[in-house]
Amino acid sequence: MQQMDRSVKRLAAAAGLVVAIVLCLAVGPLSRADAISKNSISGAGAGGFAPGSAVGGVALTRGTYGLGVLIFDDGTTHGDLAVQMYGSTALGVARRVVVTGWITAGTVNADGTATISGTCSLDLGDGTPPTGGLPLVANVGPAGIVLTVGGTLLPTLPVSDGWVLIQ
Repeated sequence: MQQMDRSVKRLAAAAGLVVAIVLCLAVGPLSRADAISKNSISGAGAGGFAPGSAVGGVALTRGTYGLGVLIFDDGTTHGDLAVQMYGSTALGVARRVVVTGWITAGTVNADGTATISGTCSLDLGDGTPPTGGLPLVANVGPAGIVLTVGGTLLPTLPVSDGWVLIQ
């Protein structure tokens, strides 16, 4: 009798698996994009800093940026932000300061800008290893990008060449 119970259980499990496979093939898999609408923020470009802009002892002259972020209706956000700022030290040594961010939260604001946040690494370009795990908040829009890294507000990078698209 136990042998028959095991056989029936195996047959029922196999039949359940076949039904599940048939349903998946008939309905098709739902991707996250199909199941949940989203906002997107993307951009790439460059700009020049206002005179007197500085970070970490580097007088900034220009910068470049790239970003791609998806904000899902369920509150999850995924994306990346990279900003490179160029300038020189008081001794005239050229430096590149790099912020690399991993975005985990975001909102699209009523004024057409977006506020995104997550963690980042900061490389001051002075030969020391980048500092990782810093909190990052960025306000982005067609006019520019404003970063707060580890609680420190960095100079605004105006967008003069390129674009920021918020949908």
